[in-house]
Amino acid sequence: RIGSDAFVFIVNAENPVSDITTDQARGIYSGRIRNWKELGGKDVPIAAIHRNEGSGSQTALIKFMGDEQVVSDYTALFGSPIGISFRYYVTGMLGEGKVKILSLNGIEPTPKTIKDGSYPVSGGVFAVYRKGEKNLNVYKAVDFMLSPDGQKIVEKSGYIPVHS
Repeated sequence: RIGSDAFVFIVNAENPVSDITTDQARGIYSGRIRNWKELGGKDVPIAAIHRNEGSGSQTALIKFMGDEQVVSDYTALFGSPIGISFRYYVTGMLGEGKVKILSLNGIEPTPKTIKDGSYPVSGGVFAVYRKGEKNLNVYKAVDFMLSPDGQKIVEKSGYIPVHS
């Protein structure tokens, strides 16, 4: 493990909804919840946007959904969207002020909550290599990624370092 990241839900910055529960997120993507008014927002359909199968964020969404099926409702595209991504990717968009990350169960995906695991959908970023790897440069690279300089690069990349 060289870092951490979080799976996040994003909306337009002007959407009044700032927090949803994990069950509500599953309800949105399963089609059980179809309007923002059900979540304390405006009376506008929810456009639950997701990626194509095989993408990292779509794989994370399917895992997050558990036994519930992801439903695509293209009629909702005329509504107000909710999207999915990983925090490291979204943080670059936040500076433009057009999107915001929703908190889940009242917990924002901050470096602290991701690192301590209290944000409900967080996980590790790993350096992966074969068991018994004989190329010593692989181990040197991993050691560097875990060094103070390497962890600064992990952080500048948008991930949460394992060592502060």
